[in-house]
Amino acid sequence: MRKLSDFDLRLLQVFTTIVETGGFSAAQFALNMHQSTISTRMHDLEVRLGMTLCQRGRRGFRLTPDGEKVYALCQTLFQHINHFENQIDGIRKVSHGHITLALTDNLATNPDCHVQQAIRAFCARYSKVTLETVVWDSYQIEMMLLEGKIELGITSSEVQKDGLTYTPLFSEHQSLYCASDHPILQHPRPITEDDLMLYPLVDRGLSHHITPLSHCEAMPHLASSTNMEATAHLLLSGNFIGYLPDHYAAIWVNRGELVRIVAPDWEYKAYFHLTTLDNKEHSLAATKLIEAIVENHIDHKAYLATS
Repeated sequence: MRKLSDFDLRLLQVFTTIVETGGFSAAQFALNMHQSTISTRMHDLEVRLGMTLCQRGRRGFRLTPDGEKVYALCQTLFQHINHFENQIDGIRKVSHGHITLALTDNLATNPDCHVQQAIRAFCARYSKVTLETVVWDSYQIEMMLLEGKIELGITSSEVQKDGLTYTPLFSEHQSLYCASDHPILQHPRPITEDDLMLYPLVDRGLSHHITPLSHCEAMPHLASSTNMEATAHLLLSGNFIGYLPDHYAAIWVNRGELVRIVAPDWEYKAYFHLTTLDNKEHSLAATKLIEAIVENHIDHKAYLATS
C-alpha cells in the first residue's frame, strides 16, 4: 500500500464508524451516506489494503481477524491525530495571547533570579504573545491577583494571603547600608543595637514588618519606602541607614558611595515566590510562562546541587 492520503484516512474513518455502530445499516445515519455508498467505500479500502476486513450477509456483520487488527490500528491512529490537532490548537491559542507579569522592583541584578532566561525561552517559542511587565509592591501584586486583574506575579511577602499560591523561586540577602561618609562608620565594629538607635532609619513602611529592625520602637524611623531604588536615594543622601539587597547595593559599593554596615545580627534573607490565584484555570499563554519561570529556577537549583 502507498503512503496514507486524505482519501485513505476518509476510508479508514468510514470503516471505524461501521465497526463502532455495529454494521452497514446503522452506519448510514452516523455517516449520512447511503448503504450502497458505504459498501463502495469499504470495497475501495479492502482493495487498497489487499485484505478482507469484514463479513456481511445473512449472519450479520463481523470483523475478520485482519479487520480486528486494522480496527485496533485505526483507534491508535485517530487518537494520535486528535492529540496532534489539540496540540496545534493549543499552540495557535497561546501564540496570540497577552500576559501581564508583575514584579517586585530591582530583581534584575540578583544572580539567582532567572526570570530573564524564562522570558527568553518563552518568547522564542511563542513570539506572537504580547507581554507587559509592571513593577509593583508585593502587596499591590497580591491585591491585583485576588481581584483577577492579572494572572501571575513575583512577590516577596511577609504574610502569605489566603486564595493565592506561592511557588518558591529564589532569595536575596539584605544588609544595612549607609553613605560612605555616614558617622555610624566611626563606631567600633561590629555595630551594636545601641549604635543603630542613634541614627534615622529608612523603614519598609507600616505594612512591611519584615526587617529585624521593624519592631524596634526606639529606632528613629524618619523615612520609609517599599521601593529599593527610593531607599537607595535616601541612603545616598547621607542622612539615613537602611536595608538594601547586597546584589543591588553592589553598584554603589563598587563606586565607593555606599558602605555595608558590619552588623551580622541585623541582616536577613528575603524570599521570592511565583504567585498566582488558587484554583484558577490560567490562559494558555500564562500557563506556558508559569511553566518557563518554574523550570528555569528548578534547572538552576539542580545545576548548583551537582556543581
